[in-house]
Amino acid sequence: MTAPVDPGSKGGRRRSRSASRKSDSALQELLIELASTLLPRGITPKRFSDLARLAFVRAAAERSRLRNGRVNHSRVAAQTGLSRADVKRLLLQGGALPAGGHGQAPVEKVITGWRTDRLFAHRPGRPKRLRISSGAASFSNLVRRYGGDVPHRAFLEELRRLGAVSDGPDTVRLKPSWALRRHRDVTFLSPVLPALLDGIRIASRRTGSRPSSSIYRLTLPIENHLDLPIVRERAASSAKSMLDGLSASLGTSVTVPRRRRKVEASFTVTILLAEKRPARA
Repeated sequence: MTAPVDPGSKGGRRRSRSASRKSDSALQELLIELASTLLPRGITPKRFSDLARLAFVRAAAERSRLRNGRVNHSRVAAQTGLSRADVKRLLLQGGALPAGGHGQAPVEKVITGWRTDRLFAHRPGRPKRLRISSGAASFSNLVRRYGGDVPHRAFLEELRRLGAVSDGPDTVRLKPSWALRRHRDVTFLSPVLPALLDGIRIASRRTGSRPSSSIYRLTLPIENHLDLPIVRERAASSAKSMLDGLSASLGTSVTVPRRRRKVEASFTVTILLAEKRPARA
């Protein structure tokens, strides 16, 4: 039998630091994947931080309700490290953050200035065609006003990548803003949210270091790109067949006939078919 390690000893502190590093690494891996998805769509670290702060407060509030249903702000503050004033303010906001420029990405600030500043627009909503680098009403001057310390060439390349501008040899023109609004839309996450939330809940209830019996994962190596459509079709067909079979066999009563209308629980089976291509060197 292994003797317990004193948390205050050198060995205990080393194990504690190692566990902390592993925990941080797992969380960072999740956040990097999320940031890789949100960053190209205009979600800034500031906006994400504000949303995260609100989420932590709401989660702590659910754990800190009194018997009369009211939220104990002091307990929420103790859990989150925020002041009681901040807790109260965030809870009064409900589920949304106030709109404002503080959450705009730098590219969006430049575009907003382009569409509203009289120097760069004929009138609000009618941006001018700008010379790239010469004159007061130039793209480089626009970026100096609204883009911080980032060179105007970097902004121009990003706007080109987004398809937000059309440009000639020496001038640049802003396209209609609908493309940028579509660019910032993250509602595409809605279909996968139930599966993601289910996975987090399953993992958070796991005890011990063994993988949860509720999570099964299979990776199929594809050596030839011609095989990919075949594997994709067979996997999708097999997944649908399995779900249809489960629905047919378990969709009715399993043990005794149903006599009560009230559903006491539910059981969800989710299958994700994900393709991953190796990163190019």
